[in-house]
Amino acid sequence: MSRQLTADQSNEFLEIGRLIDESTFSKEKKKIFIPDLNAMIDLILKEDGILFVAEIKKSVKTLNSGILQLKYYLYLLEKKKVKANGVIKIPREKKSVIVELNNDDRKFIEEQLVKLNEIIKSEKPPKAKKIKFCSKCAHFDFCWS
Repeated sequence: MSRQLTADQSNEFLEIGRLIDESTFSKEKKKIFIPDLNAMIDLILKEDGILFVAEIKKSVKTLNSGILQLKYYLYLLEKKKVKANGVIKIPREKKSVIVELNNDDRKFIEEQLVKLNEIIKSEKPPKAKKIKFCSKCAHFDFCWS
């Protein structure tokens, strides 16, 4: 994060996520911080010689944002010449969703990175826009205090 801001660690949704994390995939390597990518990957799996980067989510309600997050991780790994596939794991619902990175995704990510860098370089943040997820967000206070 450019300004070293961290989420409210007492946020109930982060705590639920930690409980799900602690109670699932106990044999696999979890919460892997990759410094040169500045990314915290939930889980790394290897099946039949294929590397899978996985995100663990509470429910399908956060599936779209989880897919974007995972595609970004795949993009970062690809830049480092690491071949990996992605999978979203939703333990409570016993679901797995395979995530692949394509050329449209790469283009979208690069466009978003340009926009993010413009925001980072600006003196003031953009005006906050309230969306339905704001009330549950662990970063709520950064936007609305």
